[in-house]
Amino acid sequence: MSESIYKVRTQKYLKPIIETQIIGLSRVILGLPIDHVFDRFKTLVQAENTQSSIKQLFKETYRRNGMLKGVFAGFSSQISIQLFKQYYRWPMMILIPKYYKELLPSSWIQNHPALHKGLAGATIAIFESLVTCPMERIKCQLMTQYESKSIIKQLLKNEHQFSHFIKNIYTGMEAMILKQVVSWTNYLYWDHKIRYLFKDSPSQALTLQQIAMCSLLTSIPNILFVQPFDVVKTAYQMENNANYKSLTIPQAFVKVYQDKGLKGYYAGWQLRLSQFIVQAALSTPVMDYLERLHGLPNDF
Repeated sequence: MSESIYKVRTQKYLKPIIETQIIGLSRVILGLPIDHVFDRFKTLVQAENTQSSIKQLFKETYRRNGMLKGVFAGFSSQISIQLFKQYYRWPMMILIPKYYKELLPSSWIQNHPALHKGLAGATIAIFESLVTCPMERIKCQLMTQYESKSIIKQLLKNEHQFSHFIKNIYTGMEAMILKQVVSWTNYLYWDHKIRYLFKDSPSQALTLQQIAMCSLLTSIPNILFVQPFDVVKTAYQMENNANYKSLTIPQAFVKVYQDKGLKGYYAGWQLRLSQFIVQAALSTPVMDYLERLHGLPNDF
């Protein structure tokens, strides 16, 4: 009896994990390289205090370093990050909210319908920040450097001790955790909330028009709430971060305002909006399908 129960439980969790991982990896193939181009120039706009248009910035980047080392700088790091992220993200996005909903008292869920989504978002954010911060640091360094250089030498600089290297590649960890918590809780809540506004029942699939509307509407709160945290994270992790790396997070927010004004918090928002709409257009139908198949749909 115990062996059969074990097999049932294994199948219950192993099959959705494998399916969501395969779909997650497919999502990377579909999303890149256009996703990288958006991210590359969004990061560059955030890092540079410039009045140049995005078109001018593109031309200048191409003229200075060419297509591969300029426009696609950091692409190899981006591929590594995205493959790794999508491999674990989808199982976590589907199964962790389900786990918290089963774990928490029903009265808590009734009083706070989004609680399991918020806890799931915070869990994913902390895990993701810890394991991907070095890759994000390297990617940001590559995207914001003016000349092609050895990234390892740049990160080591004159600090040849291993402990200094570790500290350097984890620069901006606190800002990244904060940004990821805001981003993940915001995304999981609004994605679920907006998708279920279009549904008559939890098992109903979304139409293409509904997917497009969900993608657009989900992107708006993402820009409003997450973009300022993303700007501060970039300030910590970019190549020329000497003015930021020793600051506390509140001090970094003040520094961004002093250097660039209020608009500095939303530098590159057009690119981020375009990037998020593309991401959401790919993620919304996948999320809806996997949640109906393996998750625990819930009307808020």
